[in-house]
Amino acid sequence: MITTNLNKGKIQHFVLFWLKPQLTQVEIQNFANFFESLRPIKLIKSLHYGLAANTPVRAVTDNSFTYSLTITFDNIEDHNVYQEDKIHLDAVEKFSNYWYRVVVHDTFIS
Repeated sequence: MITTNLNKGKIQHFVLFWLKPQLTQVEIQNFANFFESLRPIKLIKSLHYGLAANTPVRAVTDNSFTYSLTITFDNIEDHNVYQEDKIHLDAVEKFSNYWYRVVVHDTFIS
């Protein structure tokens, strides 16, 4: 593992969600309310989300997920506080029954 950044800088919190296959199209669209419910968290610098794109199949492309979420934080401390924020925890509790898999990638960005 390369650790040249020494835990400094902005954090990109990138999350992939695989929603349960039995959900209706309306339920899948309504899942966007999960992301919107996070917007009031003041530590979030940017928040973007969307459905997987139907891009051409390539060996390096994985668009098997349903939604992705990208949040930017100023630093690791803000990211860590976000993880325990009541708004975040309440949203996870409310919407976790929609997904069967979640994968998180946290990255230092410049």
